[in-house]
Amino acid sequence: MPKWEGIASAILVVLCLIVGLSLGRAWAPKPVIGVLRFESVIDQTSAADMQRLIDGAMADSSIAGVVLEIYSPGGLATSSESIYYSLLKLRSVKPLVVVIDSMAASGGYYMAIAGNRIFAQASSYVGNIGTRGGRPTDPQLSPDELSSGPYKLMGGSRFEQIHQLDLVKQAFVGNVVHQRSQAAENPLKIDAKTVAEARIYLGSEALALGLVDYEGGRSDGITEAAKLAGVTDYGVAELTNYLGISFTPALEGTEAKLKSLMAQAAPDTVWMLDSRIALPTTIDDTALDQQLSRLRANRPTSLIPHPATTLQDNLKALMPATGTENHATGDPIR
Repeated sequence: MPKWEGIASAILVVLCLIVGLSLGRAWAPKPVIGVLRFESVIDQTSAADMQRLIDGAMADSSIAGVVLEIYSPGGLATSSESIYYSLLKLRSVKPLVVVIDSMAASGGYYMAIAGNRIFAQASSYVGNIGTRGGRPTDPQLSPDELSSGPYKLMGGSRFEQIHQLDLVKQAFVGNVVHQRSQAAENPLKIDAKTVAEARIYLGSEALALGLVDYEGGRSDGITEAAKLAGVTDYGVAELTNYLGISFTPALEGTEAKLKSLMAQAAPDTVWMLDSRIALPTTIDDTALDQQLSRLRANRPTSLIPHPATTLQDNLKALMPATGTENHATGDPIR
């Protein structure tokens, strides 16, 4: 074979490789960073919707990484745990970056710690790590029903209910300490005892304590997810649209949904819920409990004294009504 023919063949092969690579880049789908916004109370329905989206993201090879944007006050402990463990499985397959938008309290933060990285806005609410439940009661016998054991109707004594609440809390605190202590960028700087105090922190405070990795928002999360996935030329897509899977439409707002969920829940349900939201099972008919409930529902600004009022007026405003005042004058009846 003449020498020139060998050179021509080599050049042809190189040209074919260049053209093939160019066509491959042009026709092959770009890797995608999927963005998923979780703006909901955590219950069985939202957990099931999340599971479908997580499974879809894991199965789709074109999705290089996931950004989970969270705005949630938490909810049911069982559903919060379920989402956390599902997100850990997703993280084992592809990068998961969490962005806290305004609030990730209690169960909402449980979701967040599954991420490779956590971003939070400086003014967002973060933490409240712990559990809540209704006041435990002693076992009771039903006059209309037979049971095979002393705890068959109630499930256990009040002390066992308290112990179970504490066990779920310990698992929550333990997972926070485990995940955040191993954080690559900003590891946890407080001990388990401090974590278990269940404080609600601002995003800037959470950053200083190692509960989050960075201050930032959605765009920062997308950039970090692409970096962890090792992609530079990528697209960004809302996962619900990209996978054709949607959250179950909420027919009511967060407050109404919470009331509905609480009304359906069993009295001994364990909650991972923002402590600023009152549980109906903790409200009794005593005047003290009613007043505490009213104060809890007030916004902090509503308790700021008006410049024109006196100290006596301010104290009266905080005291429950007794029905011993003259409604015409406002003076006590003597």
